[in-house]
Amino acid sequence: MTVVDSRRSMAQLRLEVLKSRALNRDPITGLPTLPAVLEEVRKLLDGKERISVFQIGFEGEQNLEERLGWSRYDELLKMMAGRLKRMVEELGASEQTILCQSGVFSETFVLFSADPRSLGEILRVQEAGLVDPGEGGVHHGLLSIRSGRGAVIRDPKQRIERCIYAGLEQAQSDWRRQGALLDEERMVELRRLIRERSIRTLFQPIRRMEDLGIEGFEALSRGPDGGYFEMAENLFGFAERAGLLGEIELLCLEKALANSHLFRDGGLLFLNLSNAGLEYVEAEGGGLVELVGRKGFDTSRVVLEITERTFAENPSVLQGRVEKFRQAGVRVAIDDMGAGYSSLHIVAELRPDFIKLDQLLVRDLPSSTIKQNLVAALLRFAKDTSSEVIAEGVEKASEAQVLEKLGVGLVQGFHFGYPSLPSQIAEFRSGSA
Repeated sequence: MTVVDSRRSMAQLRLEVLKSRALNRDPITGLPTLPAVLEEVRKLLDGKERISVFQIGFEGEQNLEERLGWSRYDELLKMMAGRLKRMVEELGASEQTILCQSGVFSETFVLFSADPRSLGEILRVQEAGLVDPGEGGVHHGLLSIRSGRGAVIRDPKQRIERCIYAGLEQAQSDWRRQGALLDEERMVELRRLIRERSIRTLFQPIRRMEDLGIEGFEALSRGPDGGYFEMAENLFGFAERAGLLGEIELLCLEKALANSHLFRDGGLLFLNLSNAGLEYVEAEGGGLVELVGRKGFDTSRVVLEITERTFAENPSVLQGRVEKFRQAGVRVAIDDMGAGYSSLHIVAELRPDFIKLDQLLVRDLPSSTIKQNLVAALLRFAKDTSSEVIAEGVEKASEAQVLEKLGVGLVQGFHFGYPSLPSQIAEFRSGSA
């Protein structure tokens, strides 16, 4: 073997070692993956007939990563991992418990335990849920946690790894069974919510950077206060999986327009509709333009927010509808620009009136030259397409200062005003945030 061959072999070996390490630990949470702890689990079983195994994670119907974006979702997974690590530490029995993730970038956590107290602690974590701070550390809602339980039973006739995976499959089955029971309960709750029209509408101001005047408000819908559907991700996530998303979005639209008298003195009303919502409103609600007219609201002051996902599901139909809306005076905004969803080709095809920069672009903007350059590029693109840019999720004065320097004209976020009840809109009109 030549020196060159030897160096290549060493380089290949190092690469294989790095790949192996990457597969053994999740880069987001820092937790080991299931294959990496099999030997530890085997040792935990020494001298025991069985140990408990739990699968733990967020409720499956929330579609959190799709709705919140991967960056914020990763932060929530880190929070969950931190909560479980503290639980193990507080048990004071780390030698009897092993915490890991199912795999790299997995959404579920696995706990093996020989400590009988683990079940009670996990149930307490599940009951408490996880508070999602949302923007600016402000309480955004409660994320539900579910756990499934199984047992790893020693069987001398089987390889220990097969015993471990059999126990894990039992925990996964318990997870699915509990999910089915919750589905039944929440379907009843959701149908009651629709029947009683128990949707609350909050309005968040969109301000002009030059004078901090009100350009308009975005309507944000929530379920009953204190319930599972209080959090928007739970409400729309479950409704989508239950096949009731269109019905829910029509109700939210009607509720928002019912408060349109608050905007008689001017200002735009930004409304969110998914593809399913648009389909349902057009088929069952008489159509968006007609519905807005029936509520006595000027269509020229309505802005429909859509995402790339909405466009991608039926682009030709949506383009036709957008054209019809425009003829009636309704304006269009592309939402979540920079969140990993929206693409420039969609902006070019739809030529929206507004482009809403996602909060991921705004977060840490003062310290990120890359983000500043990206925002500047999007501003130039918006100018070429005759679109106005709105920066969402502005939480800090430092972020606002950089946005103003870059030339962003419209802003939205906790720094400029919190989502508030319709009765509080007068306070925004008077200039208080």
